[in-house]
Amino acid sequence: MRFRRWTILALAVALAAPCAGWAAGGEDPVVFDVNIRLLGVDVGVGYRGFRLLPGVETTIWTYLGGGYEWLTYYRDPSGALLSPGSLAAAGALSGFQPVFTRIEGAWALGIDQGLSWNPRTRTNLVEAFVFYRGRLDSNQVAPGQLLYASSLPDRTGVFLNTILTGFGFNDVLGDTRHKLRNGVSAELSGEWGPRFFFNTLDGDSDFLRLNATLRWFLPLFDLAPDRPVNLLSIYLAEFASLDYATAFTAPVPLYIRQTFGGRYAQQPIGLGLQVRGVDPGAYDTNLKAVNNLELRFNLPAIVLPDMVPGAVLYWDIGYYDQVAESGVPSPPPWGIVTTTGIGVTLDFLDLATGAAYLTWRLDGPNANGSALGLDIEFGLHF
Repeated sequence: MRFRRWTILALAVALAAPCAGWAAGGEDPVVFDVNIRLLGVDVGVGYRGFRLLPGVETTIWTYLGGGYEWLTYYRDPSGALLSPGSLAAAGALSGFQPVFTRIEGAWALGIDQGLSWNPRTRTNLVEAFVFYRGRLDSNQVAPGQLLYASSLPDRTGVFLNTILTGFGFNDVLGDTRHKLRNGVSAELSGEWGPRFFFNTLDGDSDFLRLNATLRWFLPLFDLAPDRPVNLLSIYLAEFASLDYATAFTAPVPLYIRQTFGGRYAQQPIGLGLQVRGVDPGAYDTNLKAVNNLELRFNLPAIVLPDMVPGAVLYWDIGYYDQVAESGVPSPPPWGIVTTTGIGVTLDFLDLATGAAYLTWRLDGPNANGSALGLDIEFGLHF
């Protein structure tokens, strides 16, 4: 069983409720962006009390967060990706553990500047952004762990400073009554972590990451569209992302290889985990792509109008390729991973969503030899 962004529901509600009130006001000069984890939280505070351009919003953001996390590393001591079943009882690496713990802190400062307005969603339609981001990771490694046996320069941790810039497009409109979403959002970004930007104080980082992300939602059916309370509604949802990082004088940091880029304060872990049912953090190559396709069912509300259970049918597919990077075994690894499954969800007062998925890996077993799994997430997958 794996947990992603899972926390005590009461804590989620206590923190999310005031944030939702601030963000929903439309005219409030202060907005919040909160991401809660099992033992940690990331909090963003945005100020939009002025406008650099007429007719669009300007938001100055500051982020601060941290936590204690259980993470994984799925490469052998030579740096090669683990083969299916290698961590099973009779596998070649059965004595090693992929799990390690990390104490982390992260901070950011930046600006979102609208370039055109969307009257349908009452948000910026197109915006540009630029952020400074920093993080300090302390990996708690010990003998017997795969990460401990590696030769990565950031094996025990990293002090990382980057500049992120790009453009975003948002035309997604949500229906708070029937929990439908409709529209498209997209983002293009580049993240630069040069060595001279204090990136050799702990670890050794010198890289450029490029990312493209697309989200798409299409309502298919609403049994009672005029009812104030949902009865049955169905919509399609899709997420796609392409992520490439190239190293200069030092290897691409593990944190960058194990995540997808973009503006998220806590970036999605991938390729494993962004493809549900795959070992989390596995296939951590510098080129990766993913597509998540879901058919989402919102079922009749229970007890309260905004307590809505749901069901999900999904298919995930991902591609990984360690291209144009030195220091990895030859030939460079590449391949495709794909899973399918079903899930159940619960939307609680538009403040928190829990999701559990029964997963089946289609291209072969995981490192522990199993193709079946259970993933539990705090929030929808995307």
